[in-house]
Amino acid sequence: MKQKRHTPKHIIISHVYSSDNKGDAALTSVLISDLKSKFPDAAMTILRLEPVKKDSFFEGVPEKPSFMSYALNRYKNPVIKLAYTFYMISATLIYAAWLRATGYHLYLPRHMYSIVRLYEQADLIVPVGGGYIRSRKGLFNRLNIPLLLHPLFFGYLLGKPTVLYSQSIGPFQNKFEKAMVVFVLKRMTLILLREDTSLALSKSLGLTHNVSRAIDAGFLLCSKDAINVRSSYHIPADRLLIGVTVRAWLKGDAQKKYEKAVAKSLDRLIETASAHIIFIPQVTASKGDDDRLISRRVQGLMNHKHAVTCISDTPDHHRIKALYDGLDMLLGTRFHSVIFSLTSHVPVVAIEYEHKTSGIMHDLGLDQWVIKIEDATTEKLTSLIRQLLEQRDTYHTYLRIRLPSYVKEARQSIVKLERSFYKANEDSHDSRAF
Repeated sequence: MKQKRHTPKHIIISHVYSSDNKGDAALTSVLISDLKSKFPDAAMTILRLEPVKKDSFFEGVPEKPSFMSYALNRYKNPVIKLAYTFYMISATLIYAAWLRATGYHLYLPRHMYSIVRLYEQADLIVPVGGGYIRSRKGLFNRLNIPLLLHPLFFGYLLGKPTVLYSQSIGPFQNKFEKAMVVFVLKRMTLILLREDTSLALSKSLGLTHNVSRAIDAGFLLCSKDAINVRSSYHIPADRLLIGVTVRAWLKGDAQKKYEKAVAKSLDRLIETASAHIIFIPQVTASKGDDDRLISRRVQGLMNHKHAVTCISDTPDHHRIKALYDGLDMLLGTRFHSVIFSLTSHVPVVAIEYEHKTSGIMHDLGLDQWVIKIEDATTEKLTSLIRQLLEQRDTYHTYLRIRLPSYVKEARQSIVKLERSFYKANEDSHDSRAF
């Protein structure tokens, strides 16, 4: 008689950053919907990298602090923070290894054990989609990779199936970080990579047996809202409506050069195409990353400020998605602003700050509409925008033809997750039987 499948009763959604980042919020929203479609009876818990308020929920799912949240926010003193981080990582991994080997529980502080208990109860762990498994330059960023990998390896030691959803990986700063990434990721149940650059990197690192190609989950976000952008922000009906997303990314003069190039190219667009510019804040985090600040700086560099609207409130991911529906085109730096526009069949010039942008635009056959942020001069941006306006109807038609099959392919990620979960459980059952 065929054995009844074991469905997950508890699922952890880990590595969730903040709903202040509308792209991250969209990925979490889509993942929740996907998991509910396959495992409707499972209880879910979100583990966030940022601090969490008591009794916090995101779209009906409770949010709890993660190991990394405690490491980054429990102490302000950098020396104490560093010592605590090393203690937290080593203590929890020793706990998991000892439990795996002996079946006995070691002591952990209450706040750590509250997270550990969630992992012990979980039947499935799904790190949310994104591009966070990478490293950056700088001494203070060296703990980023260990902190991100730690919960993955912790779950592995507890024997929990773990599927990384629609990811980009890399780049990495040194061989030691690469070795850590390979050591941990080889032990994951499945890794879904959302573009070919990450797939090529995984192959170069020897990650092949548990890797599958996928599509960014942001392509599946459907807004619950309907917004008349022109009416809401008093934009004349006869003006070409150009959405813009900007961000802080470069250092010093390079960032100033990028902002000035965007400002001057938008001025030329207003002068030549009777356009109105609307800056859309894709990220509105109160702590360190707020697109509204950069938008106002760029507006301040422009001559035609009267033809500019800067959205100053904090719309959620559904409202943000609805805003893109009403645009004529987008000049987009934020990665998911590009995706949200494309799925609204809005032509985009994308400013690339990480390889995920060029990777996905290449997937869609839109390579010519990407420019690296370091190369974004007034002349190059103006030229690309002018070309897009000349080919806007063709671009729009192309998106209407190309996007449906791409979105359909994105729906396969949850199917692959479901299969990998059941296979992992069958393999575990066979191993125990043997």
